[in-house]
Amino acid sequence: MIGLLIVVCFALPGMAQKDRVAEGLADVAAIAGETKTVETPQDSISAAQDTAQVAMPAKEIPLWKQKLYYGYNFDIYFHNDTRDQVNENGWSLSLTPGLGWRLNEKWHMGLRFGGSYASSRVSFLVSEQDTTIRADLRVHVGSWEVTPYVRYKMKTLFNDKVGIWLEAHLYTGMAFPRVTEGNAAHTYYDGLRHEITYGFQVSPVITYQFSRKSTFQIFFSILSLGYSGTAFFYTDRREYTNDIIIFSGKLSNLLNNQFTPGLYGIKFGVQKSF
Repeated sequence: MIGLLIVVCFALPGMAQKDRVAEGLADVAAIAGETKTVETPQDSISAAQDTAQVAMPAKEIPLWKQKLYYGYNFDIYFHNDTRDQVNENGWSLSLTPGLGWRLNEKWHMGLRFGGSYASSRVSFLVSEQDTTIRADLRVHVGSWEVTPYVRYKMKTLFNDKVGIWLEAHLYTGMAFPRVTEGNAAHTYYDGLRHEITYGFQVSPVITYQFSRKSTFQIFFSILSLGYSGTAFFYTDRREYTNDIIIFSGKLSNLLNNQFTPGLYGIKFGVQKSF
């Protein structure tokens, strides 16, 4: 009996020790089962930046950048015109920068301002029946022009990449002719100092948007309709002329069976957003 008590006394402390060991192992297992990440200072900075980016709204494009655009137009033309015993043919080049404003998706308005240079051979005939040339001149003309315009988008194609527009514009400008060859006596270049041109025109325009900021455009002036007037300022007098323009030629020439399209060439440009 005494031996049994001795055994029990020695066994109880051992069992208690075993229970404490088991509890400790259980705690270690529980800790090991949890996933804990120790953040470095760099990780904390990255997390803060990510949180800031999520919290801040995306930066919007300012309204004026959405609405305002600028562009450059280039004209390369060959002209041929016959009128009242006068035949004129030659070429012209022009550069016309401008600014535009998008009123909405379909309506735009703007202003172009530019200059041009033209060279022409002007032949004056004796009469309509007699084609003998009484004066043959080489004339060079430098000019500038201001053109406010409004255009309307009629149709879009190819996922809105291609736009078909109808543009109406007013224009006014000044030209300075200079006779470099021939005798200008008894012709309308005799004593001519400068000209003032004015009128309006309606013509189609086709655009192609090849990026968010860049659009290519072609003007079909050969299909234009409008009105054109010119005031000639001579040394001792002034003269005025005007006519309706149809297909880039003068209506009076068409009615008199002298119609030839006034322009052969291309007018194109690049439109850029800010």
